[in-house]
Amino acid sequence: MAEPGEDRVPEVLLLLVDAGGGHRATANALLAAAAAGETRFRLRAESLQAILERLDPLRRLTGRSIESVYNSLVRRRRTRHLVPLLRWMQRCIRLLRGPLARRMAARLQAEPPDLVVSMVPNFNAVVRDAVKKACPRTPFVVLLTDLADFPPHFWMEPGLDAVLVASEEAAGQALALGLSGEAVVRTSGMVLHPRYHAENGGGLRARVRAEMKLKEDAFVILLLFGGKGAPEILPLAQQLLAEDHRWRVIAVCGDNPRLYERMAAVEAAALGRLTRLGFTDRIPDLLGAADVLLTKPGPGSLAEAFHRRVPVVVPLDKQTIPQERFNAGFVKSHGLGVVVERWQDMPAVVRDLFRDPERLASLREALAALPENRAVYEVLDHFARWCAPRH
Repeated sequence: MAEPGEDRVPEVLLLLVDAGGGHRATANALLAAAAAGETRFRLRAESLQAILERLDPLRRLTGRSIESVYNSLVRRRRTRHLVPLLRWMQRCIRLLRGPLARRMAARLQAEPPDLVVSMVPNFNAVVRDAVKKACPRTPFVVLLTDLADFPPHFWMEPGLDAVLVASEEAAGQALALGLSGEAVVRTSGMVLHPRYHAENGGGLRARVRAEMKLKEDAFVILLLFGGKGAPEILPLAQQLLAEDHRWRVIAVCGDNPRLYERMAAVEAAALGRLTRLGFTDRIPDLLGAADVLLTKPGPGSLAEAFHRRVPVVVPLDKQTIPQERFNAGFVKSHGLGVVVERWQDMPAVVRDLFRDPERLASLREALAALPENRAVYEVLDHFARWCAPRH
């Protein structure tokens, strides 16, 4: 925190982790929107993993960080036992809560912010205690990067100054935990990068399809299984290509070099009907060109598809990570796509949607009825309010 003065700019500390891609993506979206606008504060993003690394309970046991183990499990879809692993880790965090809070407090005292915002699950009791110790007049806010909480002790804890949530379910969970109505802030959706607001609709679709040499009437299927990719992308692409010769498939392998390399032979054999991509920042464009998205029920991918009004097909199976199970139910209950019990059933669902234009149109109508997502700007407005000078 700078010394008080006429030109002093308040600072907002964003805490994130790199377990999955959603936390950093949310931080990057806020940083980009703040840089493009005229915010009255400065954003500073820091990795909570880096701050608390020496006390990481998993690193103590295995030599690998929590982030590394989680990302490896997700990339390989070895996620059946995530709940017991999560509860074990939460127990370790509770046992180490004192030392963890002291370490976090030391970091806050070194550079005191005017607002602390956590985009990190599991550690928010630790951060709450640290903020109260190091800078008790500084608000502590949790910004959920999931559509709902996975209690206990996942996102929300008693004693938070505020939570920012994107669903009525999450708002209800916060109230049930004892947070006041004033402390529960409902946004119009998940935080999306400002590039999603730059262009939308028919013009985007025509432009991207022209750039990718896709015919205007082509049926385009986008495969996107998170920032780390997933092994089922390869057999899914093969099945989709075999299902109907009129379909075009775009497969995003994410940060998964091995999958990207294995997809090369499939792309070559597809004779132009398959486009494979690695990690890319063109998802807003790709969604603009797509007729349907096949994805896991991750909150980021779903929010992006909802904004682009693209129907989704998602699995809800034993590999679905616990905090994403609610999302599949959200898709089904709101008529925004189709939920399958096995990812192997996804091509058959696409075939049914392709052959039933009325059903596909009904999904698009439900998507069109969603409120416009302006969450990235709404969140920045709340930051400005919370870090304003207090008298």
